[in-house]
Amino acid sequence: MAQAAAAAYKTVPEGFALDSLQTHFMLAPDATKPLVYRVQRLSYGRRFAVRLVTIEQDQKACVTITTSFMNNVSWTGQAMKYEVAVKMKQRIDEMDITLDDFEATRTSLGPFMKSERLPLMYEVIRQRNAELTWCIDLIEPRDPSTTIAPVIAQIDPPIKSSTGSPGHILAIIHLSDYHVMDCPLSIHGVEFGLWKIGDHTKTPTTAGMKIMTSLNHTVHFHVHDDFRADELVYIEVTSPWARDGRAMIHSRIYSKRGLLIATCVQEHSVAYSTNPEAVFPEFEILGPRPAELYKAGQMAILRVMPGA
Repeated sequence: MAQAAAAAYKTVPEGFALDSLQTHFMLAPDATKPLVYRVQRLSYGRRFAVRLVTIEQDQKACVTITTSFMNNVSWTGQAMKYEVAVKMKQRIDEMDITLDDFEATRTSLGPFMKSERLPLMYEVIRQRNAELTWCIDLIEPRDPSTTIAPVIAQIDPPIKSSTGSPGHILAIIHLSDYHVMDCPLSIHGVEFGLWKIGDHTKTPTTAGMKIMTSLNHTVHFHVHDDFRADELVYIEVTSPWARDGRAMIHSRIYSKRGLLIATCVQEHSVAYSTNPEAVFPEFEILGPRPAELYKAGQMAILRVMPGA
């Protein structure tokens, strides 16, 4: 996604910043073959410019990404202003964190970030009696639709470009796709290969599914400067809906000072290991078969959709 957005950036005038992108995954490309990025100019106005990027391999479309750019001049007219605040009360730069969720698997090919999952947060429900003479706060841990899966992350190695440059926008896109798909699994207690949150022995778990795939991914940027992607960012991930092997995932990305950088929406599909027949018969799986990955205690992650 970040590479496609970088290709689209090359077609817009200086001073335009990426406002949003909507991604649809259709085929799983072969990592050993080159990809072609085709950028189509859909519209260009004084304030907005829209581009459609198609990622192709062997003359087949694998991914389509619609990008919207906005002229980043200061707004001078009347406008509403508000943003949702961070739910966690503790400052992230005061936490005892290790950012080592990916350290065992990081290579020169990525992922170019450090990350750590934090303990799940549950909604506090305030109850009062009819006379309003007392109230009590109850933590409701049984409702997955209100459970928050928090994550702390940062891009690594450091970004050489200055604050406010496109490099930090593209890095947030890269970062936005990690520890998102596993949110519905975490809040339902389904293991997906990594060690349990807080396990200092780093003992891998056996994945509870055969395949998990992202169907689409959307990012909306709310600011374009005053943050750096190579500094700590805090991510709150929730899943308001799940049914029929699919789940919707929402995430909000904040700077370490609590600035809301971006909001993301992703839909994923999952096939559990207890139902080996429900493994997307239309999909061609590249690389090791999911059964082999599962026996190794790992999980197959694909970006594919039927009908391609």
